[in-house]
Amino acid sequence: MLIPIDSLGIILTYKCSSRCRHCLYASGPEWNDFMNQEYLDSLLKEIKKVWKNYHPPRNKNILFHGIHFAGGEPFLNFPLLLHAVKRAKELDLYIGYVETNASWCINREDVHEKFYLLKSAGLSKIFISCSPFHTERIPLKRTLLAIEVALEVFGKENVIVYMEHFLPKIAKIDIENPIPLEKWIEIYGEKAAGYIFWEGYALIPGGRSGFHLGHLFPRYPAEVFREENCKFEILESQHAHFDLYGNYIPYFCGGVSLGKIEDLEEFYKNFDLEKLPFIKILVEEGPYGLSKYAQKLGFKESKDGYVGKCHLCVDVRKFLNDVFPYSQELNPKDFYRFLF
Repeated sequence: MLIPIDSLGIILTYKCSSRCRHCLYASGPEWNDFMNQEYLDSLLKEIKKVWKNYHPPRNKNILFHGIHFAGGEPFLNFPLLLHAVKRAKELDLYIGYVETNASWCINREDVHEKFYLLKSAGLSKIFISCSPFHTERIPLKRTLLAIEVALEVFGKENVIVYMEHFLPKIAKIDIENPIPLEKWIEIYGEKAAGYIFWEGYALIPGGRSGFHLGHLFPRYPAEVFREENCKFEILESQHAHFDLYGNYIPYFCGGVSLGKIEDLEEFYKNFDLEKLPFIKILVEEGPYGLSKYAQKLGFKESKDGYVGKCHLCVDVRKFLNDVFPYSQELNPKDFYRFLF
């Protein structure tokens, strides 16, 4: 049984000004599409039907409250983002926050105007990303400008800087220019830099991270993950992401789709794991079980090993997407295309 969501991210686009090596959704400049406004309106109405009397779950982190609008970088289409906030507010949906990487924060007046318009439309909180991965392409000065203006517009209690503890570390290296990850390795050494990246950010080894950053952290044979299934992430987490193509993405599992969202109530009512063979294996046996299935078709386990079960999962799914290019469980297709 798929437990209905009590928190949700709406991915308005996978297009991003950056191309972070840790990105769970393989976002980047290569993507071009944005969510259709008509579909967005329909989707919000469907969420309202499921969340008739929604209250933020007290036992969950604030990051798992209500709806957050995300990307990619949602500010790349500000009219769409502003419409999303306005429409959600009109429907009396609980808006947790809007995410941004601050890449667009160059002109103070522009930043203030956009934040003010969002607040006036009903947004109470802003989420600003800050990490060594983001500063590979985005100078810290833009992040600092975003934070400064956000504090003025939204107030201190309504500005989420994720992850704030990186600010002084980044500032010591460079504020004006992007900082390649290799610079961190040069300063701290490979082992310490790996710890800063993986433990300091609490990385999930899904998306790009296992492939691009796995060499900086301990890796293990697939066999190590044989007892780890994905039942919680897929069926029980009550957190999901709905993307611009209509995919129901469980938890943070970029590249996995439980189906297309049209009528959300009917989606939950008719959800049948038996119709999703790959996902069924993940729920019951985890990525290791999926790897054993894929081996029959020619999949070869990485000799270097895997940082975690999610790293293994993406590697297996990447292979299966090549074998079954029309599989609706492995969506969106460009996730696999833009992993590297």
